[in-house]
Amino acid sequence: MINLLPLEERRKLFLIKKERLVMVLGIIILVTLVCLTLILFSIKFYILAETDNQKSILSKMEQENNKSEFVNSSNLIKKYNTTLAQLDSFYKKEIYFDSALEIITGVQNPKGLNLVNFSLERKDNGNIQANVSGVSDTRDNLLIFKDNIEKNKKILNPSFSSDSWVSPKNVNFSLTFEIAQNEQ
Repeated sequence: MINLLPLEERRKLFLIKKERLVMVLGIIILVTLVCLTLILFSIKFYILAETDNQKSILSKMEQENNKSEFVNSSNLIKKYNTTLAQLDSFYKKEIYFDSALEIITGVQNPKGLNLVNFSLERKDNGNIQANVSGVSDTRDNLLIFKDNIEKNKKILNPSFSSDSWVSPKNVNFSLTFEIAQNEQ
Protein backbone atom coordinates (compact mmCIF):
# COMPACT_ATOMS: atom_id res chain seq x y z
CA MET A 1 0.00 0.00 0.00
CA ILE A 2 1.22 3.37 -1.00
CA ASN A 3 0.80 6.35 1.24
CA LEU A 4 -0.30 9.32 -0.85
CA LEU A 5 -0.39 11.79 2.01
CA PRO A 6 2.10 14.57 1.97
CA LEU A 7 5.12 14.30 4.21
CA GLU A 8 3.86 16.88 6.68
CA GLU A 9 0.58 15.04 7.17
CA ARG A 10 2.43 11.78 7.67
CA ARG A 11 4.54 13.40 10.40
CA LYS A 12 1.44 14.75 12.14
CA LEU A 13 -0.14 11.28 12.07
CA PHE A 14 3.06 9.75 13.38
CA LEU A 15 3.16 12.31 16.22
CA ILE A 16 -0.50 11.61 17.03
CA LYS A 17 0.28 7.89 17.18
CA LYS A 18 3.20 8.60 19.49
CA GLU A 19 1.03 10.83 21.71
CA ARG A 20 -1.64 8.13 21.94
CA LEU A 21 1.01 5.51 22.74
CA VAL A 22 2.52 7.71 25.46
CA MET A 23 -0.95 8.42 26.81
CA VAL A 24 -1.86 4.73 26.91
CA LEU A 25 1.45 3.84 28.58
CA GLY A 26 1.00 6.73 31.03
CA ILE A 27 -2.51 5.56 31.88
CA ILE A 28 -1.25 1.98 32.35
CA ILE A 29 1.55 3.20 34.66
CA LEU A 30 -0.87 5.47 36.53
CA VAL A 31 -3.40 2.66 37.02
CA THR A 32 -0.58 0.35 38.18
CA LEU A 33 0.62 2.95 40.70
CA VAL A 34 -2.92 3.52 41.97
CA CYS A 35 -3.44 -0.25 42.38
CA LEU A 36 -0.10 -0.61 44.13
CA THR A 37 -0.95 2.29 46.45
CA LEU A 38 -4.32 0.73 47.26
CA ILE A 39 -2.67 -2.61 48.00
CA LEU A 40 -0.10 -0.97 50.27
CA PHE A 41 -2.83 0.98 52.09
CA SER A 42 -4.83 -2.19 52.62
CA ILE A 43 -1.72 -3.91 54.04
CA LYS A 44 -1.09 -0.91 56.29
CA PHE A 45 -4.66 -0.96 57.62
CA TYR A 46 -4.49 -4.74 58.14
CA ILE A 47 -1.27 -4.39 60.13
CA LEU A 48 -2.72 -1.52 62.19
CA ALA A 49 -5.83 -3.59 62.94
CA GLU A 50 -3.73 -6.60 63.97
CA THR A 51 -1.50 -4.39 66.13
CA ASP A 52 -4.54 -2.99 67.92
CA ASN A 53 -5.89 -6.51 68.35
CA GLN A 54 -2.59 -7.71 69.83
CA LYS A 55 -2.43 -4.68 72.14
CA SER A 56 -5.91 -5.45 73.44
CA ILE A 57 -4.95 -9.11 74.02
CA LEU A 58 -1.79 -7.98 75.82
CA SER A 59 -3.73 -5.61 78.08
CA LYS A 60 -6.21 -8.41 78.92
CA MET A 61 -3.32 -10.75 79.79
CA GLU A 62 -1.71 -8.08 81.98
CA GLN A 63 -5.01 -7.63 83.80
CA GLU A 64 -5.28 -11.39 84.31
CA ASN A 65 -1.69 -11.49 85.59
CA ASN A 66 -2.53 -8.90 88.20
CA LYS A 67 -5.42 -10.95 89.56
CA SER A 68 -5.03 -12.35 93.04
CA GLU A 69 -5.09 -15.97 91.77
CA PHE A 70 -2.04 -15.39 89.65
CA VAL A 71 -0.24 -13.50 92.41
CA ASN A 72 -1.05 -16.29 94.88
CA SER A 73 0.14 -18.94 92.43
CA SER A 74 3.33 -16.99 91.80
CA ASN A 75 4.00 -16.66 95.53
CA LEU A 76 3.27 -20.36 96.04
CA ILE A 77 5.72 -21.31 93.30
CA LYS A 78 8.40 -19.09 94.87
CA LYS A 79 7.75 -20.71 98.26
CA TYR A 80 8.08 -24.21 96.78
CA ASN A 81 11.27 -23.24 94.94
CA THR A 82 12.76 -22.02 98.24
CA THR A 83 11.73 -25.25 99.98
CA LEU A 84 13.25 -27.34 97.19
CA ALA A 85 16.51 -25.41 97.42
CA GLN A 86 16.61 -26.03 101.18
CA LEU A 87 15.91 -29.74 100.68
CA ASP A 88 18.68 -29.96 98.11
CA SER A 89 21.08 -28.30 100.53
CA PHE A 90 20.00 -30.68 103.31
CA TYR A 91 20.53 -33.79 101.19
CA LYS A 92 23.96 -32.58 100.07
CA LYS A 93 24.99 -32.34 103.75
CA GLU A 94 23.51 -35.74 104.58
CA ILE A 95 25.57 -38.14 106.65
CA TYR A 96 25.60 -41.68 105.33
CA PHE A 97 25.36 -43.46 108.67
CA ASP A 98 25.13 -46.87 107.10
CA SER A 99 28.56 -46.57 105.47
CA ALA A 100 30.04 -45.10 108.66
CA LEU A 101 28.58 -47.94 110.74
CA GLU A 102 29.89 -50.50 108.24
CA ILE A 103 33.39 -49.09 108.63
CA ILE A 104 33.19 -49.06 112.44
CA THR A 105 31.75 -52.56 112.70
CA GLY A 106 34.08 -53.79 109.95
CA VAL A 107 37.10 -53.31 112.20
CA GLN A 108 37.91 -56.69 113.72
CA ASN A 109 37.37 -56.70 117.49
CA PRO A 110 39.33 -59.18 119.61
CA LYS A 111 37.36 -61.36 122.04
CA GLY A 112 36.81 -59.57 125.29
CA LEU A 113 36.49 -56.09 123.70
CA ASN A 114 33.01 -54.57 123.49
CA LEU A 115 31.90 -51.28 121.99
CA VAL A 116 29.46 -49.64 124.37
CA ASN A 117 28.70 -46.20 122.98
CA PHE A 118 29.39 -44.24 119.82
CA SER A 119 28.31 -40.96 118.26
CA LEU A 120 28.67 -39.56 114.75
CA GLU A 121 28.83 -35.94 113.63
CA ARG A 122 29.55 -34.32 110.25
CA LYS A 123 32.54 -32.01 110.11
CA ASP A 124 32.95 -28.99 107.85
CA ASN A 125 35.38 -30.86 105.58
CA GLY A 126 32.72 -33.50 104.81
CA ASN A 127 34.24 -36.24 106.95
CA ILE A 128 32.43 -37.82 109.87
CA GLN A 129 33.74 -37.32 113.40
CA ALA A 130 33.22 -40.51 115.43
CA ASN A 131 33.49 -40.91 119.21
CA VAL A 132 33.54 -44.52 120.44
CA SER A 133 33.76 -45.82 123.96
CA GLY A 134 33.91 -49.37 125.20
CA VAL A 135 35.33 -51.94 127.59
CA SER A 136 38.21 -54.35 127.05
CA ASP A 137 39.13 -57.22 129.37
CA THR A 138 42.88 -56.61 128.84
CA ARG A 139 45.19 -53.88 127.62
CA ASP A 140 46.61 -56.36 125.02
CA ASN A 141 43.17 -56.70 123.37
CA LEU A 142 42.95 -52.91 123.28
CA LEU A 143 46.36 -52.76 121.55
CA ILE A 144 45.16 -55.30 118.95
CA PHE A 145 42.02 -53.20 118.40
CA LYS A 146 44.19 -50.07 118.05
CA ASP A 147 46.31 -51.80 115.37
CA ASN A 148 43.18 -52.93 113.50
CA ILE A 149 41.79 -49.37 113.59
CA GLU A 150 45.05 -47.96 112.23
CA LYS A 151 45.09 -50.50 109.35
CA ASN A 152 41.74 -49.29 108.02
CA LYS A 153 42.38 -46.67 105.31
CA LYS A 154 39.00 -44.95 105.76
CA ILE A 155 39.63 -44.25 109.44
CA LEU A 156 41.68 -41.08 109.85
CA ASN A 157 43.48 -39.70 112.92
CA PRO A 158 42.51 -42.32 115.54
CA SER A 159 43.15 -41.03 119.03
CA PHE A 160 42.64 -42.97 122.26
CA SER A 161 42.21 -41.08 125.50
CA SER A 162 45.26 -41.29 127.77
CA ASP A 163 43.31 -42.91 130.62
CA SER A 164 42.50 -45.82 128.25
CA TRP A 165 46.00 -47.21 128.83
CA VAL A 166 46.24 -46.90 132.63
CA SER A 167 44.83 -50.19 133.93
CA PRO A 168 45.99 -53.59 132.62
CA LYS A 169 42.58 -55.33 133.09
CA ASN A 170 38.93 -54.24 132.62
CA VAL A 171 39.99 -51.21 130.60
CA ASN A 172 37.41 -48.53 129.87
CA PHE A 173 38.56 -46.79 126.69
CA SER A 174 37.50 -43.79 124.65
CA LEU A 175 38.45 -43.37 121.00
CA THR A 176 38.01 -40.43 118.63
CA PHE A 177 38.60 -40.60 114.86
CA GLU A 178 37.36 -39.35 111.51
CA ILE A 179 35.77 -41.42 108.78
CA ALA A 180 36.57 -40.37 105.24
CA GLN A 181 33.15 -39.80 103.71
CA ASN A 182 32.62 -40.56 100.02
CA GLU A 183 29.55 -38.81 98.53
CA GLN A 184 27.05 -41.43 97.44
